[in-house]
Amino acid sequence: MQAKFSNPGTKVGLALMAALVVAGACQGDAVSPQTSRIQILLTDAPADQLESAIVWISHVYLQGTDDSAPEASEPEPTSSEGRVDLYNDPDNPLDFDLLTLRDGITADVTDLVEVDVGLYQSLRFVVDSAKVTLIEGLTFEDGSQSGVLKVPSGNTSGIKVKLNDVLDAGEGETTTVTVDFDVDDNFKIQMNPQTGLVQSVMFTPVLKEKGREKVKD
Repeated sequence: MQAKFSNPGTKVGLALMAALVVAGACQGDAVSPQTSRIQILLTDAPADQLESAIVWISHVYLQGTDDSAPEASEPEPTSSEGRVDLYNDPDNPLDFDLLTLRDGITADVTDLVEVDVGLYQSLRFVVDSAKVTLIEGLTFEDGSQSGVLKVPSGNTSGIKVKLNDVLDAGEGETTTVTVDFDVDDNFKIQMNPQTGLVQSVMFTPVLKEKGREKVKD
């Protein structure tokens, strides 16, 4: 499945923008009382040693209570509970070449999805697999230029975004969250200093919130 692309303006680094859109905020369509809607967008910046970096994303979801907290801890009374899927289709994962998303170009990861108003402690992306192609002049030790990477925890519980605060899906509000997924930071190239060849590329995803905007409709 491929995403739609647009160019809203220049961005820095790879960003995932989660737009929580409430009643009347999208094309005049109304949503039910006490609900919001969310959409994920994707953008990127060039990398120095990679020609392409493709990821396959099969599941994007919000978690109401803090899924990393001890079981004995109680959620806030106003927190939403349980998992809310924004995209979930393992048979048709979304594929993105991150290095084609440059100069403000963005791709839709999800359509607008209606969610309950409330607090969401976690945002996660399930990445099934990743594949990189090296730039001209670099090769792996086996002579190839491309390789499929292992994704730690990416195809099970998902990769957790480090949020600055809980996501507050407020009634009558639009909240936009930008999540940094910088290619250079997430794809670590291991060189053999003696041969000058690439021994491996490690995918060590660290996703973190870059910024957040909230608008009252």
